[in-house]
Amino acid sequence: MLNKSVARRYAEAFFSLAKERDKIDQFQADLEKVIRALDEVEHLREYFSHLLIPAKDKKDVAQKLFADDIAQESLNFIFVIIDKRREAYFDAIYEEYVDMADESRNIKKAELYTATELSEEDLEELTKNLSRSLGKTVQLQTRVDPSLLGGVKVRIGDQIIDGTVAKKLEMLQEDLKQAKIS
Repeated sequence: MLNKSVARRYAEAFFSLAKERDKIDQFQADLEKVIRALDEVEHLREYFSHLLIPAKDKKDVAQKLFADDIAQESLNFIFVIIDKRREAYFDAIYEEYVDMADESRNIKKAELYTATELSEEDLEELTKNLSRSLGKTVQLQTRVDPSLLGGVKVRIGDQIIDGTVAKKLEMLQEDLKQAKIS
């Protein structure tokens, strides 16, 4: 299990540079290219994570792979990650960076769980209402979970809004257990 605070520190440093240079979108795209390459090029992730391969060799490979595709600042950031032996954190750093970039764009991501697929109109209405109540642009990621029976459950960061039939039945069951029968 990776320490999320380590990834956050690296992402904060890179995001701070991106903000200072007004290149938030470009640096995000650069990090995305690196992550995509790690996923698509066979054994590349293992190569960068291998502890016995010298940092110089890894940086040479990174230079050859990314020098023409990403900004020099982004490449230098990759070099720092390699020098500090934090290659295993590439994905976590990227996720933290995206969260910071979205926050700067006033975007909040939320997960929506429903028992059945929602219509486009219902989805738009729910997104609009959540955006209005949070004061941010909400991006919903939908998931269907038939065990909910009906209603919706929304997860926004650490906050959960549970308006499902399953939750209401659970609450009713608890109320009945605690009711005194005389």
